[in-house]
Amino acid sequence: MTKKNHPAQVADSDIRGIDSTPDPKDIKPPYKVETFSLYMLTHPNGITALNTNARTFADFDKNGTGKQFYTTCLHTDVAKLRNQYGVDVSGEPVKYVSRHGYSTTFTSYRIADRKAAARAVVLVNRWRTDRGESHLPPEYAQQLINQFPDTNPTE
Repeated sequence: MTKKNHPAQVADSDIRGIDSTPDPKDIKPPYKVETFSLYMLTHPNGITALNTNARTFADFDKNGTGKQFYTTCLHTDVAKLRNQYGVDVSGEPVKYVSRHGYSTTFTSYRIADRKAAARAVVLVNRWRTDRGESHLPPEYAQQLINQFPDTNPTE
């Protein structure tokens, strides 16, 4: 029989001292798809490449800090959210005219409805759990979902 006199053995043997809350230094940074999903949830009127194009390399360091979401391929991020994660994202053309009078068309992407928004919230919470972060507060999650149109109010 071994004697528990080493400090590490004594600390490990007492389960009363175990705290289940994650240590902030153990929380990993957000995944890009998580940041993008949350950005889509907080912009119910839609986003275009003008909203998300990175202007400098330093812009990419702002991901996950509450700043602007930056990407170089918005359509790829949208396709991944649609195809790989099953979130219904709609897109519609939006005409843009520059200050010099040149015009072009961008696609404005938005989460299609409340069902898709609820799916996005579930995914965000799963990714947060995977990296050691707590879930979005339930009231905030419901507020995010309620911003989107209810396409089937009779169901």
